[in-house]
Amino acid sequence: MGPVSFSPGVDVDEERAFSRFVQEHGDRLLRYARLLVPDAGEAEDALQTALLRLTRHWSSQLEAPEAYVRQTLLNLARDRGRRRHLVPRPALVEEDLAPRSPDHAEALAARAELDALLRTLPARQRAAVVLRVVEGLSEAETAAAMGTSVGTAKSNLARGLQKIRAGLTAASLEGTRR
Repeated sequence: MGPVSFSPGVDVDEERAFSRFVQEHGDRLLRYARLLVPDAGEAEDALQTALLRLTRHWSSQLEAPEAYVRQTLLNLARDRGRRRHLVPRPALVEEDLAPRSPDHAEALAARAELDALLRTLPARQRAAVVLRVVEGLSEAETAAAMGTSVGTAKSNLARGLQKIRAGLTAASLEGTRR
């Protein structure tokens, strides 16, 4: 007897291909979601939602499933930003950022600082910074992903970077006062 699919109407090979896709791209997509959505739990939920939406189109053999998930994550983050008054703000909690070896201390501190600074930005500014600076998209690609004009994307990026610089300056001044 051959392998049995656990999802009705889904071919076993398609299910394996989807599982392989999640194994290969899951960590990178989760990091992307964490940059867009400041709360770790909500970022994981957003990724699960995006992957669930991907399953609806998986059998149609999407040319770029990772791009589809990234765009879905961006849309979910944008929707979350529009409904900010309905979304609870994440509590500032020291997270366990595994592995805690001394070799990674500076990288973890920088990552935590970036996450904290991104948390302070409105959703559109955060998306612009993540897409342009972290993901390395061009201005036109960033604007297309955000669904705005190039000028609006550049404006959101400039404002977001300005707030991040101000946050870095404030943090460095606070560090010298200690």
